[in-house]
This record gives sequence, structure tokens and C-alpha cells, in this order.
Amino acid sequence: MNPSSVLIVDSHVHIHPSFPLANFLDSAHKNCYFEAHTRHQTESFTGFLLLTESWGDNWFQQFASWADEGKAIRNDQGSEWKVQRTEEACSLLLKANHGAKLYLGAGRQIVVKEDLEVLALLTATQFPERVGLKDTVDSVRSDGGVAVVPWGFGKWWGRRGQILTDFLLSQTPTTFFLGDNSGRPSFLPFPAQFQQARVQGIAILPGSDPLPFASEYWRPCSAGFAIQGGVGHQTPAKDLRQLMVDPRTSFYPYHQTEGLFRFIRNQIGMQIVKRQRPKTN
Repeated sequence: MNPSSVLIVDSHVHIHPSFPLANFLDSAHKNCYFEAHTRHQTESFTGFLLLTESWGDNWFQQFASWADEGKAIRNDQGSEWKVQRTEEACSLLLKANHGAKLYLGAGRQIVVKEDLEVLALLTATQFPERVGLKDTVDSVRSDGGVAVVPWGFGKWWGRRGQILTDFLLSQTPTTFFLGDNSGRPSFLPFPAQFQQARVQGIAILPGSDPLPFASEYWRPCSAGFAIQGGVGHQTPAKDLRQLMVDPRTSFYPYHQTEGLFRFIRNQIGMQIVKRQRPKTN
């Protein structure tokens, strides 16, 4: 590990079937490079995508199977990515023929009993849904993962907002995080829970949270956080986790909030997508 290098981490990554995967990975590296450039560290940076897969999604396992098969991910522009296993069940190394490199961490997005969400980062475990917030966060931490409650439109208001506020007051820095994303609209007030987290010294970790539209493939690492340090090739998830829970680590978040037009357009698009999904019993 190189302490003089910088990690560029997207803490809320979804992969959708409509995404051109090679372009998705090229965009992730390009966005990491841009953020590293703002920090004058383009010669020594590492990009890390933290998957937050919903129930039924298994892109991490798909990438792992491509590593075992030696399958490359290509596009028509000549970009080619190959997947390599590490010594961990929850991380993979992605290397491109043009010299780019990314790490991919397994993780889940869990709907809890209180109708909030918990992100279980850097773990390959699939946790049950509709369990209580406290029990789910405890399970993620006991499993060795990193627990994050991400912002969601309307989910931090009213009854649910009060539940999260009360829960937040019981948490301590380095053991729990809140999550932000580039879909949060700029015209709404800054969430009170973010204000409380700052008072308590709890870090707020942005992520790109791409929506299920083909046009969203460019988003990975367009929002995230930077931390000083590096990870080893064989245990990148363990190394990143250790940095995240180290009280000496400083987080440098970066992202842009959503404007009114794009926010309304995306909300309409999401309603159309939800109506088109097959109903489950």
C-alpha cells in the first residue's frame, strides 16, 4: 500500500442491464481520473466501485464468473476489460487494455422494516429484507461490512426521518455512515440528518447511484469520496475497510446535486420503469 496515493471511491453503484459495460467501466475510470486531477494526483490514484445491489441482482457474481472463464468485456471503440479475482470473496480487479485499473467491491442495498434503506458495503453476504434498521446495521457490521444509510427522496421526512434521527444519535464515528448521492435535488433544504451527522463527526459518503436508464452508464465515480492511501492487489476490500473505520482517516466527498429539470425528468422516468416491472406476489 502506498500512503502517498489517493483512493477515489464511489460508495453507491448500481449496474443495470441497459448499460454498455465497457463504456460503463471506461466512464468510471475517466471520472476517477478527473477527480484525481483536481487533487494533483493523476500519477498515483486508484478507483474503487462499491456495488450496492438490490435483491435479485447479482452483477458481482457475473463479473466473478467472467474472471474464471477469462472472458473480456469489450466495446466497438477497442476498449477491453478483463476481470481478475483477488484473495477475497468480496472484491475483484478490473484491468483494461489501455492501462486503466479499477477495483470492484461486492455489496447490497437492503430495504429494512422501517422503509429505509441500508447499504452493506464490501461484503458478499446477501442479507434478508424487512428486518429492523438496528438489527440490519448490526448484522452488516458483524459480517465485516460497512453500514451506510443512504439519502432517498422523501425517505428522510416525517415518521421515517424521525426514526433515522433517533437512530443516528445512538451511532458513533467510524462504525456507521450516512450516504449522499448526485440525485439529491439542489432546490431542497440540506437534510437535517446530515447536519446532525456533522455535529457527531459521522462521515457522509456520496455515491453516483445510477438510475436504470441506458443514458446513466456514464455516472460511476462522478460522485464519491477521496481518501489518502492505497490498497493491496490481493486484499483491496480489507484495506479499504480498514481505512474507512480508522478515526485518523479524512474523507473528501465530491458530487453535484441535481437541478430541477433533470430531477423532475428522472422522477417521471422512474415511475414509468416501476409500472413496467413485472408484479411479484
